[in-house]
Amino acid sequence: MLNGFAYGVVKRFKKLALAVSGGKDSMALLHALRETMDVDSFFVVTVHHNLRGDEGRRDRDFVVGYCKENGIECIVYEEDIPAFCAQAGYTVEQGARLRRREIFKSLVSDCKAERVVTAHHLSDNVESILMHVFRGSGLKGLCGMNIDDGVLLRPMLECTREDIDGFIVDNEIPYVEDSTNLCVDYTRNRVRREIIPLIKSVYGGLDNNISRLSERAAEIGEFLDTYCRDFQEKDGAICIPLAAFKKPDAVVSQTVINAVDTITTRVDLTSKHIAAIRALKDKSSGASIDLPFSLKAYRQSDCIALAFGQKCEYAGRIGGYGEYDLGNKILILSSEENDGLVCDLDKLIGCEIRNRRQGDKFRRYKGGNKSLGDYFTDIKIPNRLRDGVIVVAKGNVVCLLPEYEIADCVKVDEDTVRKAYVSVVKKENR
Repeated sequence: MLNGFAYGVVKRFKKLALAVSGGKDSMALLHALRETMDVDSFFVVTVHHNLRGDEGRRDRDFVVGYCKENGIECIVYEEDIPAFCAQAGYTVEQGARLRRREIFKSLVSDCKAERVVTAHHLSDNVESILMHVFRGSGLKGLCGMNIDDGVLLRPMLECTREDIDGFIVDNEIPYVEDSTNLCVDYTRNRVRREIIPLIKSVYGGLDNNISRLSERAAEIGEFLDTYCRDFQEKDGAICIPLAAFKKPDAVVSQTVINAVDTITTRVDLTSKHIAAIRALKDKSSGASIDLPFSLKAYRQSDCIALAFGQKCEYAGRIGGYGEYDLGNKILILSSEENDGLVCDLDKLIGCEIRNRRQGDKFRRYKGGNKSLGDYFTDIKIPNRLRDGVIVVAKGNVVCLLPEYEIADCVKVDEDTVRKAYVSVVKKENR
């Protein structure tokens, strides 16, 4: 058995997914689990990133073949990471890490596995902590990885690289080599192959020293976390009330980190980002800043909101009853009565479906005429959400806001022939 392998942690779970790439570390972990658990209590997951051509396919096929020979269930995820990164603006390292995390999280949330077991070990943890330090991380970055974070289970976190190498040799475990591990173009590889050996040449015992630092930071971080949860989810964002920014600096910074942690990975969040988020409290409402992973922070009237800055472009034209596909949502105009808005269908015919535009005007049902922006302010729609509002208009005259209100110009009256009952559904809810 591997020295430092957390056998007791693994045995707590009845169904596990095991992330296997075919490399030395993950194959050592797979062998260790085969020694300690029945093969029916876990299955293998391998993610093919489509980054390394024939070599990547070789690794995938190696894992699939090994599992078949040993009677282990294996699930393969085929991912186009280059396209994923290009679309979202991630580096290859960022995108691959984020997509793997999404896959692993879905396995747990969909109850296919209680945890996803990974082969992270002591040296991986040291590398991660040092990278957090170099990026300007706060206390939480010093804590490093957890053995169990609710999604990932890391039973080898106290194993050294030497433990793994010896285990591989002693048990004659097959594995494949990833040639990109030798390339220092990737940040982690450069830290592993160039920076850490240089540090170790000056300071011996680096791994153990960093590990002890991580343990102390985790103890302090756990204590601080009790006082750093002053935020809540609202309208698809994590909102930190402005009053929270009056607390001591350490509490404010940790609150920001915890808030980011609830919606995305914070691995690329630096002290500069945290300072910029804190500075938003002194900006006017509507101010915003860009953060890693397409995350944005917005100054609202009563809080700082953290949300993904993605806008859906709506396009279409009303031609009658039916469903109008708007990408992430579907606008439905029905002749069947429901609890939604109701308006005169014939007055909507020919209207354009779009996002808001400068100069839009809106006259509320039985109300006065005003700019669409003023209307949004009146009903307290945050600036960050306004570009995502569905607008149905003729020219700059807004006739319908399907998720909010009808305009006076499309109301039902004594001349109405056809009523339209309006509803909007998200595609994910259908």
